[in-house]
Amino acid sequence: MAVTFTPNIALAKFTEAELADNWINGSELCEDNNLILIDKMEIDLVTYTPVLNSSGSSPTLGAGTIRGEYQNIQGFIVGTFVVEFGAGCTVGTGDYGVSLPFPGDATFHSITGAGTAPGNASCIGEGYVRDDSANATCGSVALDIVDIGGNSYARLITETYPGKTQRTFGPNMPFTLANLDKWTGSFFYKKA
Repeated sequence: MAVTFTPNIALAKFTEAELADNWINGSELCEDNNLILIDKMEIDLVTYTPVLNSSGSSPTLGAGTIRGEYQNIQGFIVGTFVVEFGAGCTVGTGDYGVSLPFPGDATFHSITGAGTAPGNASCIGEGYVRDDSANATCGSVALDIVDIGGNSYARLITETYPGKTQRTFGPNMPFTLANLDKWTGSFFYKKA
């Protein structure tokens, strides 16, 4: 039997002559193609350890933890991170960022440097910041993509509220990092 393959995911298909002869008895190709589709759609979930960074000095976790996971879907990265601050954490200086598993594609995204005003970089996701000591300063954040030292980071852009003095998450704004505070985020971007 002569068989050709589709260009994107290499599914087998009959030639026109084979299709005319076997249009009703082509179940073996369907079974093979189903296995190919299952194989292409089972994308591994990979864990990584994100790094906290900043446009100044980086905050530290103290006795806290940081973890992340992602999937690489043909060069598009879909993932999440969780940052839990523990006793002894420090606030650092500047705009906070959480490292991404791969550098971003600067031809696809607008990637700015640390300290650049929000709104100039591509938004790649969203998250939530929890202040364990005060509900009023908990809230949603947007994630944009910035470059710090040749690596890509998701920077936390806070929501607007009275008394806010900066648009990014940093020391003392919207709250000072302390034991049991937590950040979570989900991102989607194209890797370089």
